Amino acid sequence: MDLMNELLNCLSNINCDTLNENCLNELLDSRDSAPFDTEWCRVNEEIEALKNTQSYTNENEEAKGKIREKAFMIMEENIESELAEYVSDDFGLIYDSLILNYKDKWLDKVIAVYKNKKIPSGEL
Repeated sequence: MDLMNELLNCLSNINCDTLNENCLNELLDSRDSAPFDTEWCRVNEEIEALKNTQSYTNENEEAKGKIREKAFMIMEENIESELAEYVSDDFGLIYDSLILNYKDKWLDKVIAVYKNKKIPSGEL
């Protein structure tokens, strides 16, 4: 899972000092509304449907949990916010997409934003 390690490394290097309370609230609001939320939910539903038709194992679920926990802890160390949960969810979604060989242009943009050491939100 080279991509997941790369993304976790990028996540560690995000400058959270710039995320004051107002910035955090704007970021969270942007993630909770269209188009971001709509696209995130669409991709999640498609991935969940694939899990039912492909051999997604308990080992996959355990590995995803570890990655989500790492992402959560990285964010939680830098900023105490529900943003840590959102980022953890993103990393779970990305992990599942890799395991299931799921391709999506919007999710590719989410990955690119993380690679640029930023938190995805709003219109990508």
